[in-house]
Amino acid sequence: MKSFILFFAFALFSFGDGSTFHIKAASNAYESGKKALEEKQTEKAIGLFRQAIDIEPTFADAFETLAGTYLDSGRRLEAAAVLTQLVEFEPDATSSRLLLAQILWKERQPRRALAQFSLVLKRDPFNPEALLGFASAAQQIGLADRASEALERGRKRYPSDARFKPLPRPPTRQVPTPPSRF
Repeated sequence: MKSFILFFAFALFSFGDGSTFHIKAASNAYESGKKALEEKQTEKAIGLFRQAIDIEPTFADAFETLAGTYLDSGRRLEAAAVLTQLVEFEPDATSSRLLLAQILWKERQPRRALAQFSLVLKRDPFNPEALLGFASAAQQIGLADRASEALERGRKRYPSDARFKPLPRPPTRQVPTPPSRF
Protein backbone atom coordinates (compact mmCIF):
# COMPACT_ATOMS: atom_id res chain seq x y z
CA MET A 1 0.00 0.00 0.00
CA LYS A 2 2.83 2.34 0.88
CA SER A 3 4.46 1.76 -2.50
CA PHE A 4 1.14 2.53 -4.24
CA ILE A 5 0.88 5.88 -2.43
CA LEU A 6 4.47 6.73 -3.31
CA PHE A 7 3.85 5.78 -6.96
CA PHE A 8 0.65 7.86 -7.04
CA ALA A 9 2.40 10.87 -5.48
CA PHE A 10 5.26 10.55 -7.97
CA ALA A 11 2.80 10.32 -10.87
CA LEU A 12 0.99 13.48 -9.74
CA PHE A 13 4.25 15.32 -9.28
CA SER A 14 5.48 14.22 -12.70
CA PHE A 15 2.22 15.19 -14.40
CA GLY A 16 2.26 18.65 -12.88
CA ASP A 17 5.90 19.11 -13.82
CA GLY A 18 5.19 17.94 -17.41
CA SER A 19 2.39 20.43 -17.95
CA THR A 20 4.61 23.25 -16.71
CA PHE A 21 7.29 22.14 -19.15
CA HIS A 22 4.70 22.09 -21.92
CA ILE A 23 3.67 25.70 -21.31
CA LYS A 24 7.26 26.84 -20.94
CA ALA A 25 8.21 25.18 -24.23
CA ALA A 26 5.34 26.87 -26.08
CA SER A 27 6.16 30.21 -24.48
CA ASN A 28 9.85 29.86 -25.35
CA ALA A 29 9.04 29.10 -28.99
CA TYR A 30 6.70 32.10 -29.11
CA GLU A 31 9.28 34.46 -27.56
CA SER A 32 11.95 33.16 -29.94
CA GLY A 33 9.55 33.83 -32.81
CA LYS A 34 9.05 37.41 -31.67
CA LYS A 35 12.81 37.87 -31.47
CA ALA A 36 13.20 36.43 -34.99
CA LEU A 37 10.62 38.95 -36.20
CA GLU A 38 12.59 41.80 -34.64
CA GLU A 39 15.63 40.53 -36.52
CA LYS A 40 13.62 40.48 -39.79
CA GLN A 41 13.78 36.68 -40.01
CA THR A 42 10.18 36.20 -41.10
CA GLU A 43 10.31 32.54 -42.15
CA LYS A 44 12.10 31.55 -38.98
CA ALA A 45 9.52 33.48 -36.93
CA ILE A 46 6.66 31.75 -38.76
CA GLY A 47 8.21 28.36 -38.00
CA LEU A 48 8.61 29.22 -34.33
CA PHE A 49 5.03 30.52 -34.01
CA ARG A 50 3.83 27.31 -35.68
CA GLN A 51 5.94 25.33 -33.21
CA ALA A 52 4.35 27.18 -30.28
CA ILE A 53 0.90 26.38 -31.69
CA ASP A 54 1.83 22.72 -32.20
CA ILE A 55 2.91 22.52 -28.57
CA GLU A 56 -0.14 24.41 -27.29
CA PRO A 57 -3.03 24.40 -29.81
CA THR A 58 -4.95 27.09 -27.92
CA PHE A 59 -2.11 29.65 -27.68
CA ALA A 60 -4.13 32.65 -28.85
CA ASP A 61 -1.21 35.10 -28.85
CA ALA A 62 0.78 32.79 -31.10
CA PHE A 63 -2.15 32.53 -33.52
CA GLU A 64 -2.64 36.31 -33.59
CA THR A 65 1.06 37.02 -34.08
CA LEU A 66 1.35 34.37 -36.77
CA ALA A 67 -1.64 35.84 -38.62
CA GLY A 68 -0.14 39.32 -38.36
CA THR A 69 3.18 38.02 -39.67
CA TYR A 70 1.46 36.43 -42.64
CA LEU A 71 -0.41 39.67 -43.34
CA ASP A 72 2.77 41.72 -43.13
CA SER A 73 4.30 39.29 -45.64
CA GLY A 74 1.37 39.72 -48.03
CA ARG A 75 0.09 36.20 -47.42
CA ARG A 76 -3.57 36.98 -46.75
CA LEU A 77 -4.96 33.51 -47.39
CA GLU A 78 -2.55 31.93 -44.90
CA ALA A 79 -3.48 34.63 -42.37
CA ALA A 80 -7.16 33.86 -42.96
CA ALA A 81 -6.56 30.16 -42.32
CA VAL A 82 -4.82 30.93 -39.01
CA LEU A 83 -7.58 33.35 -37.95
CA THR A 84 -10.21 30.76 -38.83
CA GLN A 85 -8.54 28.31 -36.46
CA LEU A 86 -8.31 30.97 -33.77
CA VAL A 87 -11.99 31.96 -33.86
CA GLU A 88 -12.97 28.30 -33.65
CA PHE A 89 -11.63 28.03 -30.11
CA GLU A 90 -11.96 31.73 -29.22
CA PRO A 91 -15.39 32.67 -30.61
CA ASP A 92 -15.36 35.92 -28.61
CA ALA A 93 -12.17 37.15 -30.34
CA THR A 94 -14.01 39.99 -32.04
CA SER A 95 -10.93 41.77 -33.42
CA SER A 96 -9.63 38.53 -34.96
CA ARG A 97 -13.05 37.73 -36.44
CA LEU A 98 -13.29 41.25 -37.87
CA LEU A 99 -9.82 40.92 -39.39
CA LEU A 100 -10.82 37.56 -40.87
CA ALA A 101 -13.94 39.14 -42.38
CA GLN A 102 -11.90 41.96 -43.92
CA ILE A 103 -9.43 39.50 -45.42
CA LEU A 104 -12.27 37.44 -46.89
CA TRP A 105 -13.77 40.62 -48.34
CA LYS A 106 -10.45 41.57 -49.96
CA GLU A 107 -10.13 38.04 -51.33
CA ARG A 108 -13.51 38.47 -53.04
CA GLN A 109 -15.38 36.04 -50.84
CA PRO A 110 -18.34 38.28 -49.91
CA ARG A 111 -20.61 35.51 -48.60
CA ARG A 112 -18.00 34.23 -46.17
CA ALA A 113 -17.10 37.80 -45.22
CA LEU A 114 -20.77 38.60 -44.63
CA ALA A 115 -21.05 35.65 -42.25
CA GLN A 116 -18.06 36.83 -40.22
CA PHE A 117 -19.28 40.46 -40.16
CA SER A 118 -22.66 39.15 -38.96
CA LEU A 119 -21.02 37.26 -36.10
CA VAL A 120 -19.15 40.41 -35.04
CA LEU A 121 -22.42 42.38 -35.13
CA LYS A 122 -24.14 39.79 -32.94
CA ARG A 123 -21.55 40.56 -30.25
CA ASP A 124 -21.22 44.27 -30.94
CA PRO A 125 -24.26 45.55 -32.89
CA PHE A 126 -22.75 48.99 -33.44
CA ASN A 127 -19.19 48.08 -34.40
CA PRO A 128 -18.55 50.62 -37.17
CA GLU A 129 -16.10 48.47 -39.13
CA ALA A 130 -18.46 45.49 -39.00
CA LEU A 131 -21.43 47.65 -40.08
CA LEU A 132 -19.49 49.02 -43.04
CA GLY A 133 -18.12 45.63 -44.01
CA PHE A 134 -21.53 44.01 -43.66
CA ALA A 135 -23.08 46.72 -45.87
CA SER A 136 -20.42 46.29 -48.56
CA ALA A 137 -20.66 42.50 -48.60
CA ALA A 138 -24.46 42.51 -48.52
CA GLN A 139 -24.58 45.01 -51.38
CA GLN A 140 -22.21 42.89 -53.46
CA ILE A 141 -24.27 39.71 -53.12
CA GLY A 142 -27.53 41.48 -53.90
CA LEU A 143 -28.91 42.19 -50.44
CA ALA A 144 -29.31 45.94 -50.92
CA ASP A 145 -32.05 46.22 -48.30
CA ARG A 146 -29.82 44.61 -45.63
CA ALA A 147 -26.93 46.84 -46.70
CA SER A 148 -29.12 49.93 -46.37
CA GLU A 149 -30.27 48.83 -42.91
CA ALA A 150 -26.67 48.45 -41.74
CA LEU A 151 -25.72 51.87 -43.09
CA GLU A 152 -28.79 53.43 -41.49
CA ARG A 153 -27.87 51.89 -38.13
CA GLY A 154 -24.38 53.33 -38.54
CA ARG A 155 -25.71 56.78 -39.50
CA LYS A 156 -27.91 56.87 -36.41
CA ARG A 157 -25.13 55.75 -34.09
CA TYR A 158 -22.29 57.71 -35.74
CA PRO A 159 -23.93 60.78 -37.34
CA SER A 160 -20.63 62.57 -37.96
CA ASP A 161 -19.00 59.59 -39.70
CA ALA A 162 -19.13 60.30 -43.43
CA ARG A 163 -18.53 56.63 -44.25
CA PHE A 164 -22.18 55.88 -43.48
CA LYS A 165 -23.63 57.68 -46.47
CA PRO A 166 -26.71 56.15 -48.09
CA LEU A 167 -26.22 53.72 -50.93
CA PRO A 168 -26.95 55.11 -54.39
CA ARG A 169 -30.34 54.07 -55.57
CA PRO A 170 -30.33 51.72 -58.52
CA PRO A 171 -31.79 53.30 -61.63
CA THR A 172 -35.48 52.67 -61.91
CA ARG A 173 -37.03 51.83 -65.16
CA GLN A 174 -39.79 54.19 -66.12
CA VAL A 175 -42.82 52.17 -66.99
CA PRO A 176 -45.27 54.18 -69.04
CA THR A 177 -48.69 54.29 -67.50
CA PRO A 178 -51.52 53.40 -69.78
CA PRO A 179 -53.87 56.20 -70.62
CA SER A 180 -56.86 56.40 -68.35
CA ARG A 181 -60.33 55.79 -69.69
CA PHE A 182 -61.79 58.16 -67.21
